[in-house]
Amino acid sequence: MNIPLKLQHAPVRVIAHRRQRGVTLIEILITLLVLAVGLLGLAALQAFSLSAGQSSYYRTQATNVAYQVADAARANRSQVIGFGTLPELTRLEAQAQRTLPGGQMQFQSNNDAISVTVSWIDDRGGLAVDAASTAGSQESVSFTFTSRL
Repeated sequence: MNIPLKLQHAPVRVIAHRRQRGVTLIEILITLLVLAVGLLGLAALQAFSLSAGQSSYYRTQATNVAYQVADAARANRSQVIGFGTLPELTRLEAQAQRTLPGGQMQFQSNNDAISVTVSWIDDRGGLAVDAASTAGSQESVSFTFTSRL
């Protein structure tokens, strides 16, 4: 029997073509799913980065205020040792309140040693799992700096 070569392979191609119908659609849907999960992860990473950056900014501001208090105490050493107070204390407390949310500052002196505590409210610092648990929660954070005059 002499069957032309072209007709011998025709049924095999038709059967293979029928088996592959819809496979590319499934591949595209899986690819879109993987891409969506990756983009959601990237968005979560960006949100965490913004939160950590804001918390870092607050901590830097608190450190700057505490160092300014220490510098003012060193400049007025005799008054700090003699009376335990600082002439610029009200200005520096106002600066802490102005630069930090809920900012407060405490100054303590003990002879030739000082301690400055700056506290503020950091509502972005907590790493909660969902937005419902962070709604209205405010974490008080403090920075304490101790130095000798």
